[in-house]
Amino acid sequence: MKIHVHLGVHKTATTFIQSQLHDNRALLAGGQIGFAGIWAVRRQFTNAFDRLSWLEPIWRRVTRPRLARKLQAILANHKKAETFILSDENLLGLISANYWLGRLYPRAGLRVRMLDDLLKGHDVRYFISLRRYPDYLTSSWLQLASRGKAPPFEKYRARFGPDKHGWAEVVGDIARACGPERLTVWTYDWFSDDPARVFELLAPGVSFAVPDEELRRDVLPSLTLKGLKVITQVKDHLSEIELKRLSRLMRTFPFDEPNLRLEITDAALLAAYEQKYQADLIKIRALGVDLHTE
Repeated sequence: MKIHVHLGVHKTATTFIQSQLHDNRALLAGGQIGFAGIWAVRRQFTNAFDRLSWLEPIWRRVTRPRLARKLQAILANHKKAETFILSDENLLGLISANYWLGRLYPRAGLRVRMLDDLLKGHDVRYFISLRRYPDYLTSSWLQLASRGKAPPFEKYRARFGPDKHGWAEVVGDIARACGPERLTVWTYDWFSDDPARVFELLAPGVSFAVPDEELRRDVLPSLTLKGLKVITQVKDHLSEIELKRLSRLMRTFPFDEPNLRLEITDAALLAAYEQKYQADLIKIRALGVDLHTE
C-alpha cells in the first residue's frame, strides 16, 4: 500500500486539510484512497506514539511492537485502498515540547525514522508545510495561550530567534531520516494561494472543490488580544476542558473594534526572520526534496 504521511506542521492549515479530506471521504474511496479522521488517529495511535517516542531508543523492543499494532489496526480498516493518507501534525511533536526544549521539532528525524520502521513494507512518502516565522510563532503561541500553558510571548519568541534551529534544520532532519526523494515540502503561502494544489499532492487523481469560505473560516481565526485577555483573566477559575471550550468561543466572538491580533512589529526582527526564512528555502531546495514555494 502507498502511505502518504502528512506531518503538518502546526498552524499551516492542517485542520482545514484534514476536514476537507474527511468531508470528501466518499470521493477519496472512489479513487482507492483511504483516510482516517484526525481524532481517530490521535486516539488510536498518535497519543501513544508521542508518549512512547520519548523512550527511544532504550525501550524500542517494547514500544515498537505496541505502536506497530496500533498503526496496523488503523490501516486494516482501509485494506482495500491502494493509498492511505495519515495526517496529524502531532506526529512531529507538540508545540509545548518545542518550547521546553528550545528548538522547533527537535526530534523530527527520530520520529520519522520510527514511523518509517512502523510502516516497513509499504511505499511511504512524507509531506510537510512551512510558514514564515512571525506568523508561525504568533499563531503557535496563541494556541498554547488558549490552553493556559503559554509563557509570556517575548520569552516564547526568544526561544526561536533568527539565530536558532529553524525550518532548514527540521526538514534536513526529516530528509536524512526518510531520504529526500520521499519528502515533499510546500510553503503556507503556496498553499493559501491555491489550496487545491495540496490535495493534488496528497490525493492524486481525485478532484473535489475546495471552498474558499471554509479556508477563511478554519485557517484565519485565532485568539485576538481581547480574547486572550479574557482567557487570561478566567483561566484560574475554569477546568482545562472548560478553558478549551472558552478559547474556541473566543476565536469567533464578535468583539468591538479595535480588536488587534498579536503581531511581531519590530522592523529589524521581522527583516532578520525573513532573511532566515529565505535562506532556509535555499538550503531545503539544495537537499533535493520536492519543494513548492510561492
